Amino acid sequence: MPRILILEELTVGKIAAGEVVDRPASVVKELVENSLDAGSRRVVVEVGNGGRDYIRVTDDGCGICEADAETAFKKHATSKIAKIEDLASLQTLGFRGEALPSIAAVSRVEISTRHESEDFGTFLRVEAGTTKERRRVTRAVGTTLQVKSLFYNLPARISTFKSRATELRRIIAVCTNYAVAYPEIKFELFHDGRLVLSTLGNGKMLDALVNAYGSSLGRELLELKELAAPATSPLVQVRGFISKPAASYSTKKHLFTFVNRRFVRSELVEKAVKRGYGTLLPRHAYPFAVLSLRVPPSEVNVNIHPKKHEVSFYRPDEVFHAVAESVSTTLRNSDLIPEVVKKAGTGSFSRQREKERQREKKAESEEKRRSRRDEAKHEILQTSFQFQRPTTEEVSKNEKEGGGTGGRAGTGTGRGSSELNIRAAPLYQVLDSYIVAQTDADDLILIDQHAAAERINFERLLEKYWQSGRRINNQTLLRPYLPELSPHQLYLLRENEEMLREMGFDLERFGEDSYVVRAIPVVFHGMLGEDEIIEVIERLVEGEGEVEVEVEGEESSKREKKEERLKVLFSTAACKASVKAGEKLSYEGMREIVRGLKAAKMPFTCPHGRPTMIRLTKREIEKRFKRR
Repeated sequence: MPRILILEELTVGKIAAGEVVDRPASVVKELVENSLDAGSRRVVVEVGNGGRDYIRVTDDGCGICEADAETAFKKHATSKIAKIEDLASLQTLGFRGEALPSIAAVSRVEISTRHESEDFGTFLRVEAGTTKERRRVTRAVGTTLQVKSLFYNLPARISTFKSRATELRRIIAVCTNYAVAYPEIKFELFHDGRLVLSTLGNGKMLDALVNAYGSSLGRELLELKELAAPATSPLVQVRGFISKPAASYSTKKHLFTFVNRRFVRSELVEKAVKRGYGTLLPRHAYPFAVLSLRVPPSEVNVNIHPKKHEVSFYRPDEVFHAVAESVSTTLRNSDLIPEVVKKAGTGSFSRQREKERQREKKAESEEKRRSRRDEAKHEILQTSFQFQRPTTEEVSKNEKEGGGTGGRAGTGTGRGSSELNIRAAPLYQVLDSYIVAQTDADDLILIDQHAAAERINFERLLEKYWQSGRRINNQTLLRPYLPELSPHQLYLLRENEEMLREMGFDLERFGEDSYVVRAIPVVFHGMLGEDEIIEVIERLVEGEGEVEVEVEGEESSKREKKEERLKVLFSTAACKASVKAGEKLSYEGMREIVRGLKAAKMPFTCPHGRPTMIRLTKREIEKRFKRR
């Protein structure tokens, strides 16, 4: 008796639907993509109970003609391509012809549509992939598609849904992604009849970001500088926004990549962004970034997964370096000094308390007024400055007043590192750790002496490395060092012998369970005791272990890894050689650090990503003393 059976059509449809549709957010994604491909100028998404009860998407696109209405729900039916070669010139988000039949196979669908060439519309009701009703209707050009009872015929799938709030959050994320990628289209999202998200549709990506993430984000963003593509490789155009290093996160979830306006997750692009930031971010910190890449369709493969959230570049090296260079150039030409701002709701001058105080003063006697003024003076002296992100209210007011030091929000303009206008004469050292300096604009700059010295020494070491023809010289120890190694340390050395020799360590095996170190990199000359040599080697090896291959090709991989190892080596040496926090400096010592910072190529952070300085603006000082 044969045991291999051909599955019936309905079963095949339910199984295939799981590859495309797994929760309400994936339904919203597919329907919104259809609306965008239809040339819509306005897309309205309505969901009930986190998408469990219904999902309705309405657009003003070209619509579907009467003859194609039923065909659209058949498997692999699409208007986007006719043959496989068309993928090389694909300009749409959809192309597989799987979305509508997959959704219809596991839900109850109603569609009302009218094509721009027809005087009437078409209504269809489809249930479990079968058309139950069809008629003509009167409506405007465009399409409304409603999905009810998702997975009603697959109860086990419903149990995989998360809470209503979680499913709604995922739907918001889908709508937000496409609202940012298509800022010229007006998006609206309603949940249970309440407006959740609305964009202007004015074509400005920054406005779409502000509508989605809040106006306080605008102050933190820098617009990517457009690079002139080399004549030999006009492959990638990079647009978008990145955050200043001070606004960083511990995960990658705030990195958004769009390739030809399709939202994707690309490790290549994410690593290129990190490479562009270089030492401006700590190793395990990530920025907020929205990158929109334009790549010829023939240079990218989007046909990897039914959900189309993965892509493969045919020339990854060029994509990687275009993104990294765009990010790096933008940061080099921007003012990245964090500002000291007043924490919202603290101190005696928050708006609410000030209004209450004004009302109280009207009813108080002259004696009480004097008493309250004395209290206010005391509070002024007690008010502490705190470094944090500005609030929405403060950003809005500051923009109206023309304040801030980073130029207009989101433009990415401002004083670059080449224009760091700190006066060479420092004012004072406080807490034996920080140098107080002043800018030409009369802002106060508080400099972390250790972080600043690290940056200065790091760049000097890099400069010497390049001048020496990319060689790392070593210094022979007065006597060979025979460390006591744990089993873990022993095998670390065995696995990385060649790499350590490239970095300037002269070591050789001594018996079965030990090594002898005869020379160390000259950058550590006079700075390392014997007990610190293995510590530095471990740090270098650990850094090597965290280096990820970011571009394809053996030569590119070796080059990327060597650059990362050099950063670890030179940043460690710079840290060892730098003045420490708590160390009292002479006036000339402070002056030397300020001068070195002014000459640095990237003076805003130490090699490990910590800020070297923060700014207290003249405007903020005058506001605190009630002079504004």
